[in-house]
Amino acid sequence: MQSNGPTILIVEEIQATRLAASRAASEAGFKTLEASTADDGLKILNTRNDISLVCTAVNTTGKIDGLQLAVQVHKDWPDVAIVLTSAVANLRQSSLPNRCRFLRKPYRTEALIGCFQLLTENWATEPAAQD
Repeated sequence: MQSNGPTILIVEEIQATRLAASRAASEAGFKTLEASTADDGLKILNTRNDISLVCTAVNTTGKIDGLQLAVQVHKDWPDVAIVLTSAVANLRQSSLPNRCRFLRKPYRTEALIGCFQLLTENWATEPAAQD
């Protein structure tokens, strides 16, 4: 199924979790890209201009972790929304910037998709969405 919806980058080193999130997002009408590390996610972000949202696990291996990736995204791509997930860290929503949400693992797929929809609801009318 080809989607015309916003593009989401899913950064998750647990393959089953990454694939489940990607599948659910695709079924909800989103285009998805996947990375298993924050380093790989950053590489993808540097080569694409169509990403509307980054969903990243907080704890990932590599030179940078998911939290550092989120900080970089917020700094370099301020129009890109962010969803952070973790089974270990517990981030307060009030401490996060606008267009950023935290989901505690294990999360329900419906909650994840709800975050994606909420954070990209103005996607079709935003100038960045015009290619």
